[in-house]
Amino acid sequence: MKNYLSSKSFIIVIVLWGLVLFMLIMMLLNLNKPTLDVVPFIITSLASALLIWILLDTRYVIKNSFLFYRSGPFRGRIDISKIDKIQYFSGLYPQVSMKPALDIKGYIITYNKQDDVYVSPKKSVDFIAELLKINPKIEVL
Repeated sequence: MKNYLSSKSFIIVIVLWGLVLFMLIMMLLNLNKPTLDVVPFIITSLASALLIWILLDTRYVIKNSFLFYRSGPFRGRIDISKIDKIQYFSGLYPQVSMKPALDIKGYIITYNKQDDVYVSPKKSVDFIAELLKINPKIEVL
């Protein structure tokens, strides 16, 4: 089993931690009111927890012949033998169905001919080499 953490773009990390900080400040200000608005407090708490979970737990695991990805509660599994190509991408908006990544530089993995996912492993060379060991037919662009 190989474990790869997501690389993190400084801008994305600052924006997400900034949102968490803003929501926590808003919750603290809400606590000082004589009447506590429970629903907004719960929603803000859950949103903050979700962002923290994503920031701290975005990773990719290669186990047996599967690539597992997770970003907070968002998880998935890809059969490595079904991967057709891996393409480098740099930018904010990759045209993919799933983006469990915290960086603007990463790879679009196309599998099952039409499905795709965007990943940004910290050790990308090792990550791709490990995928190629399992499926040498992967086209790397």
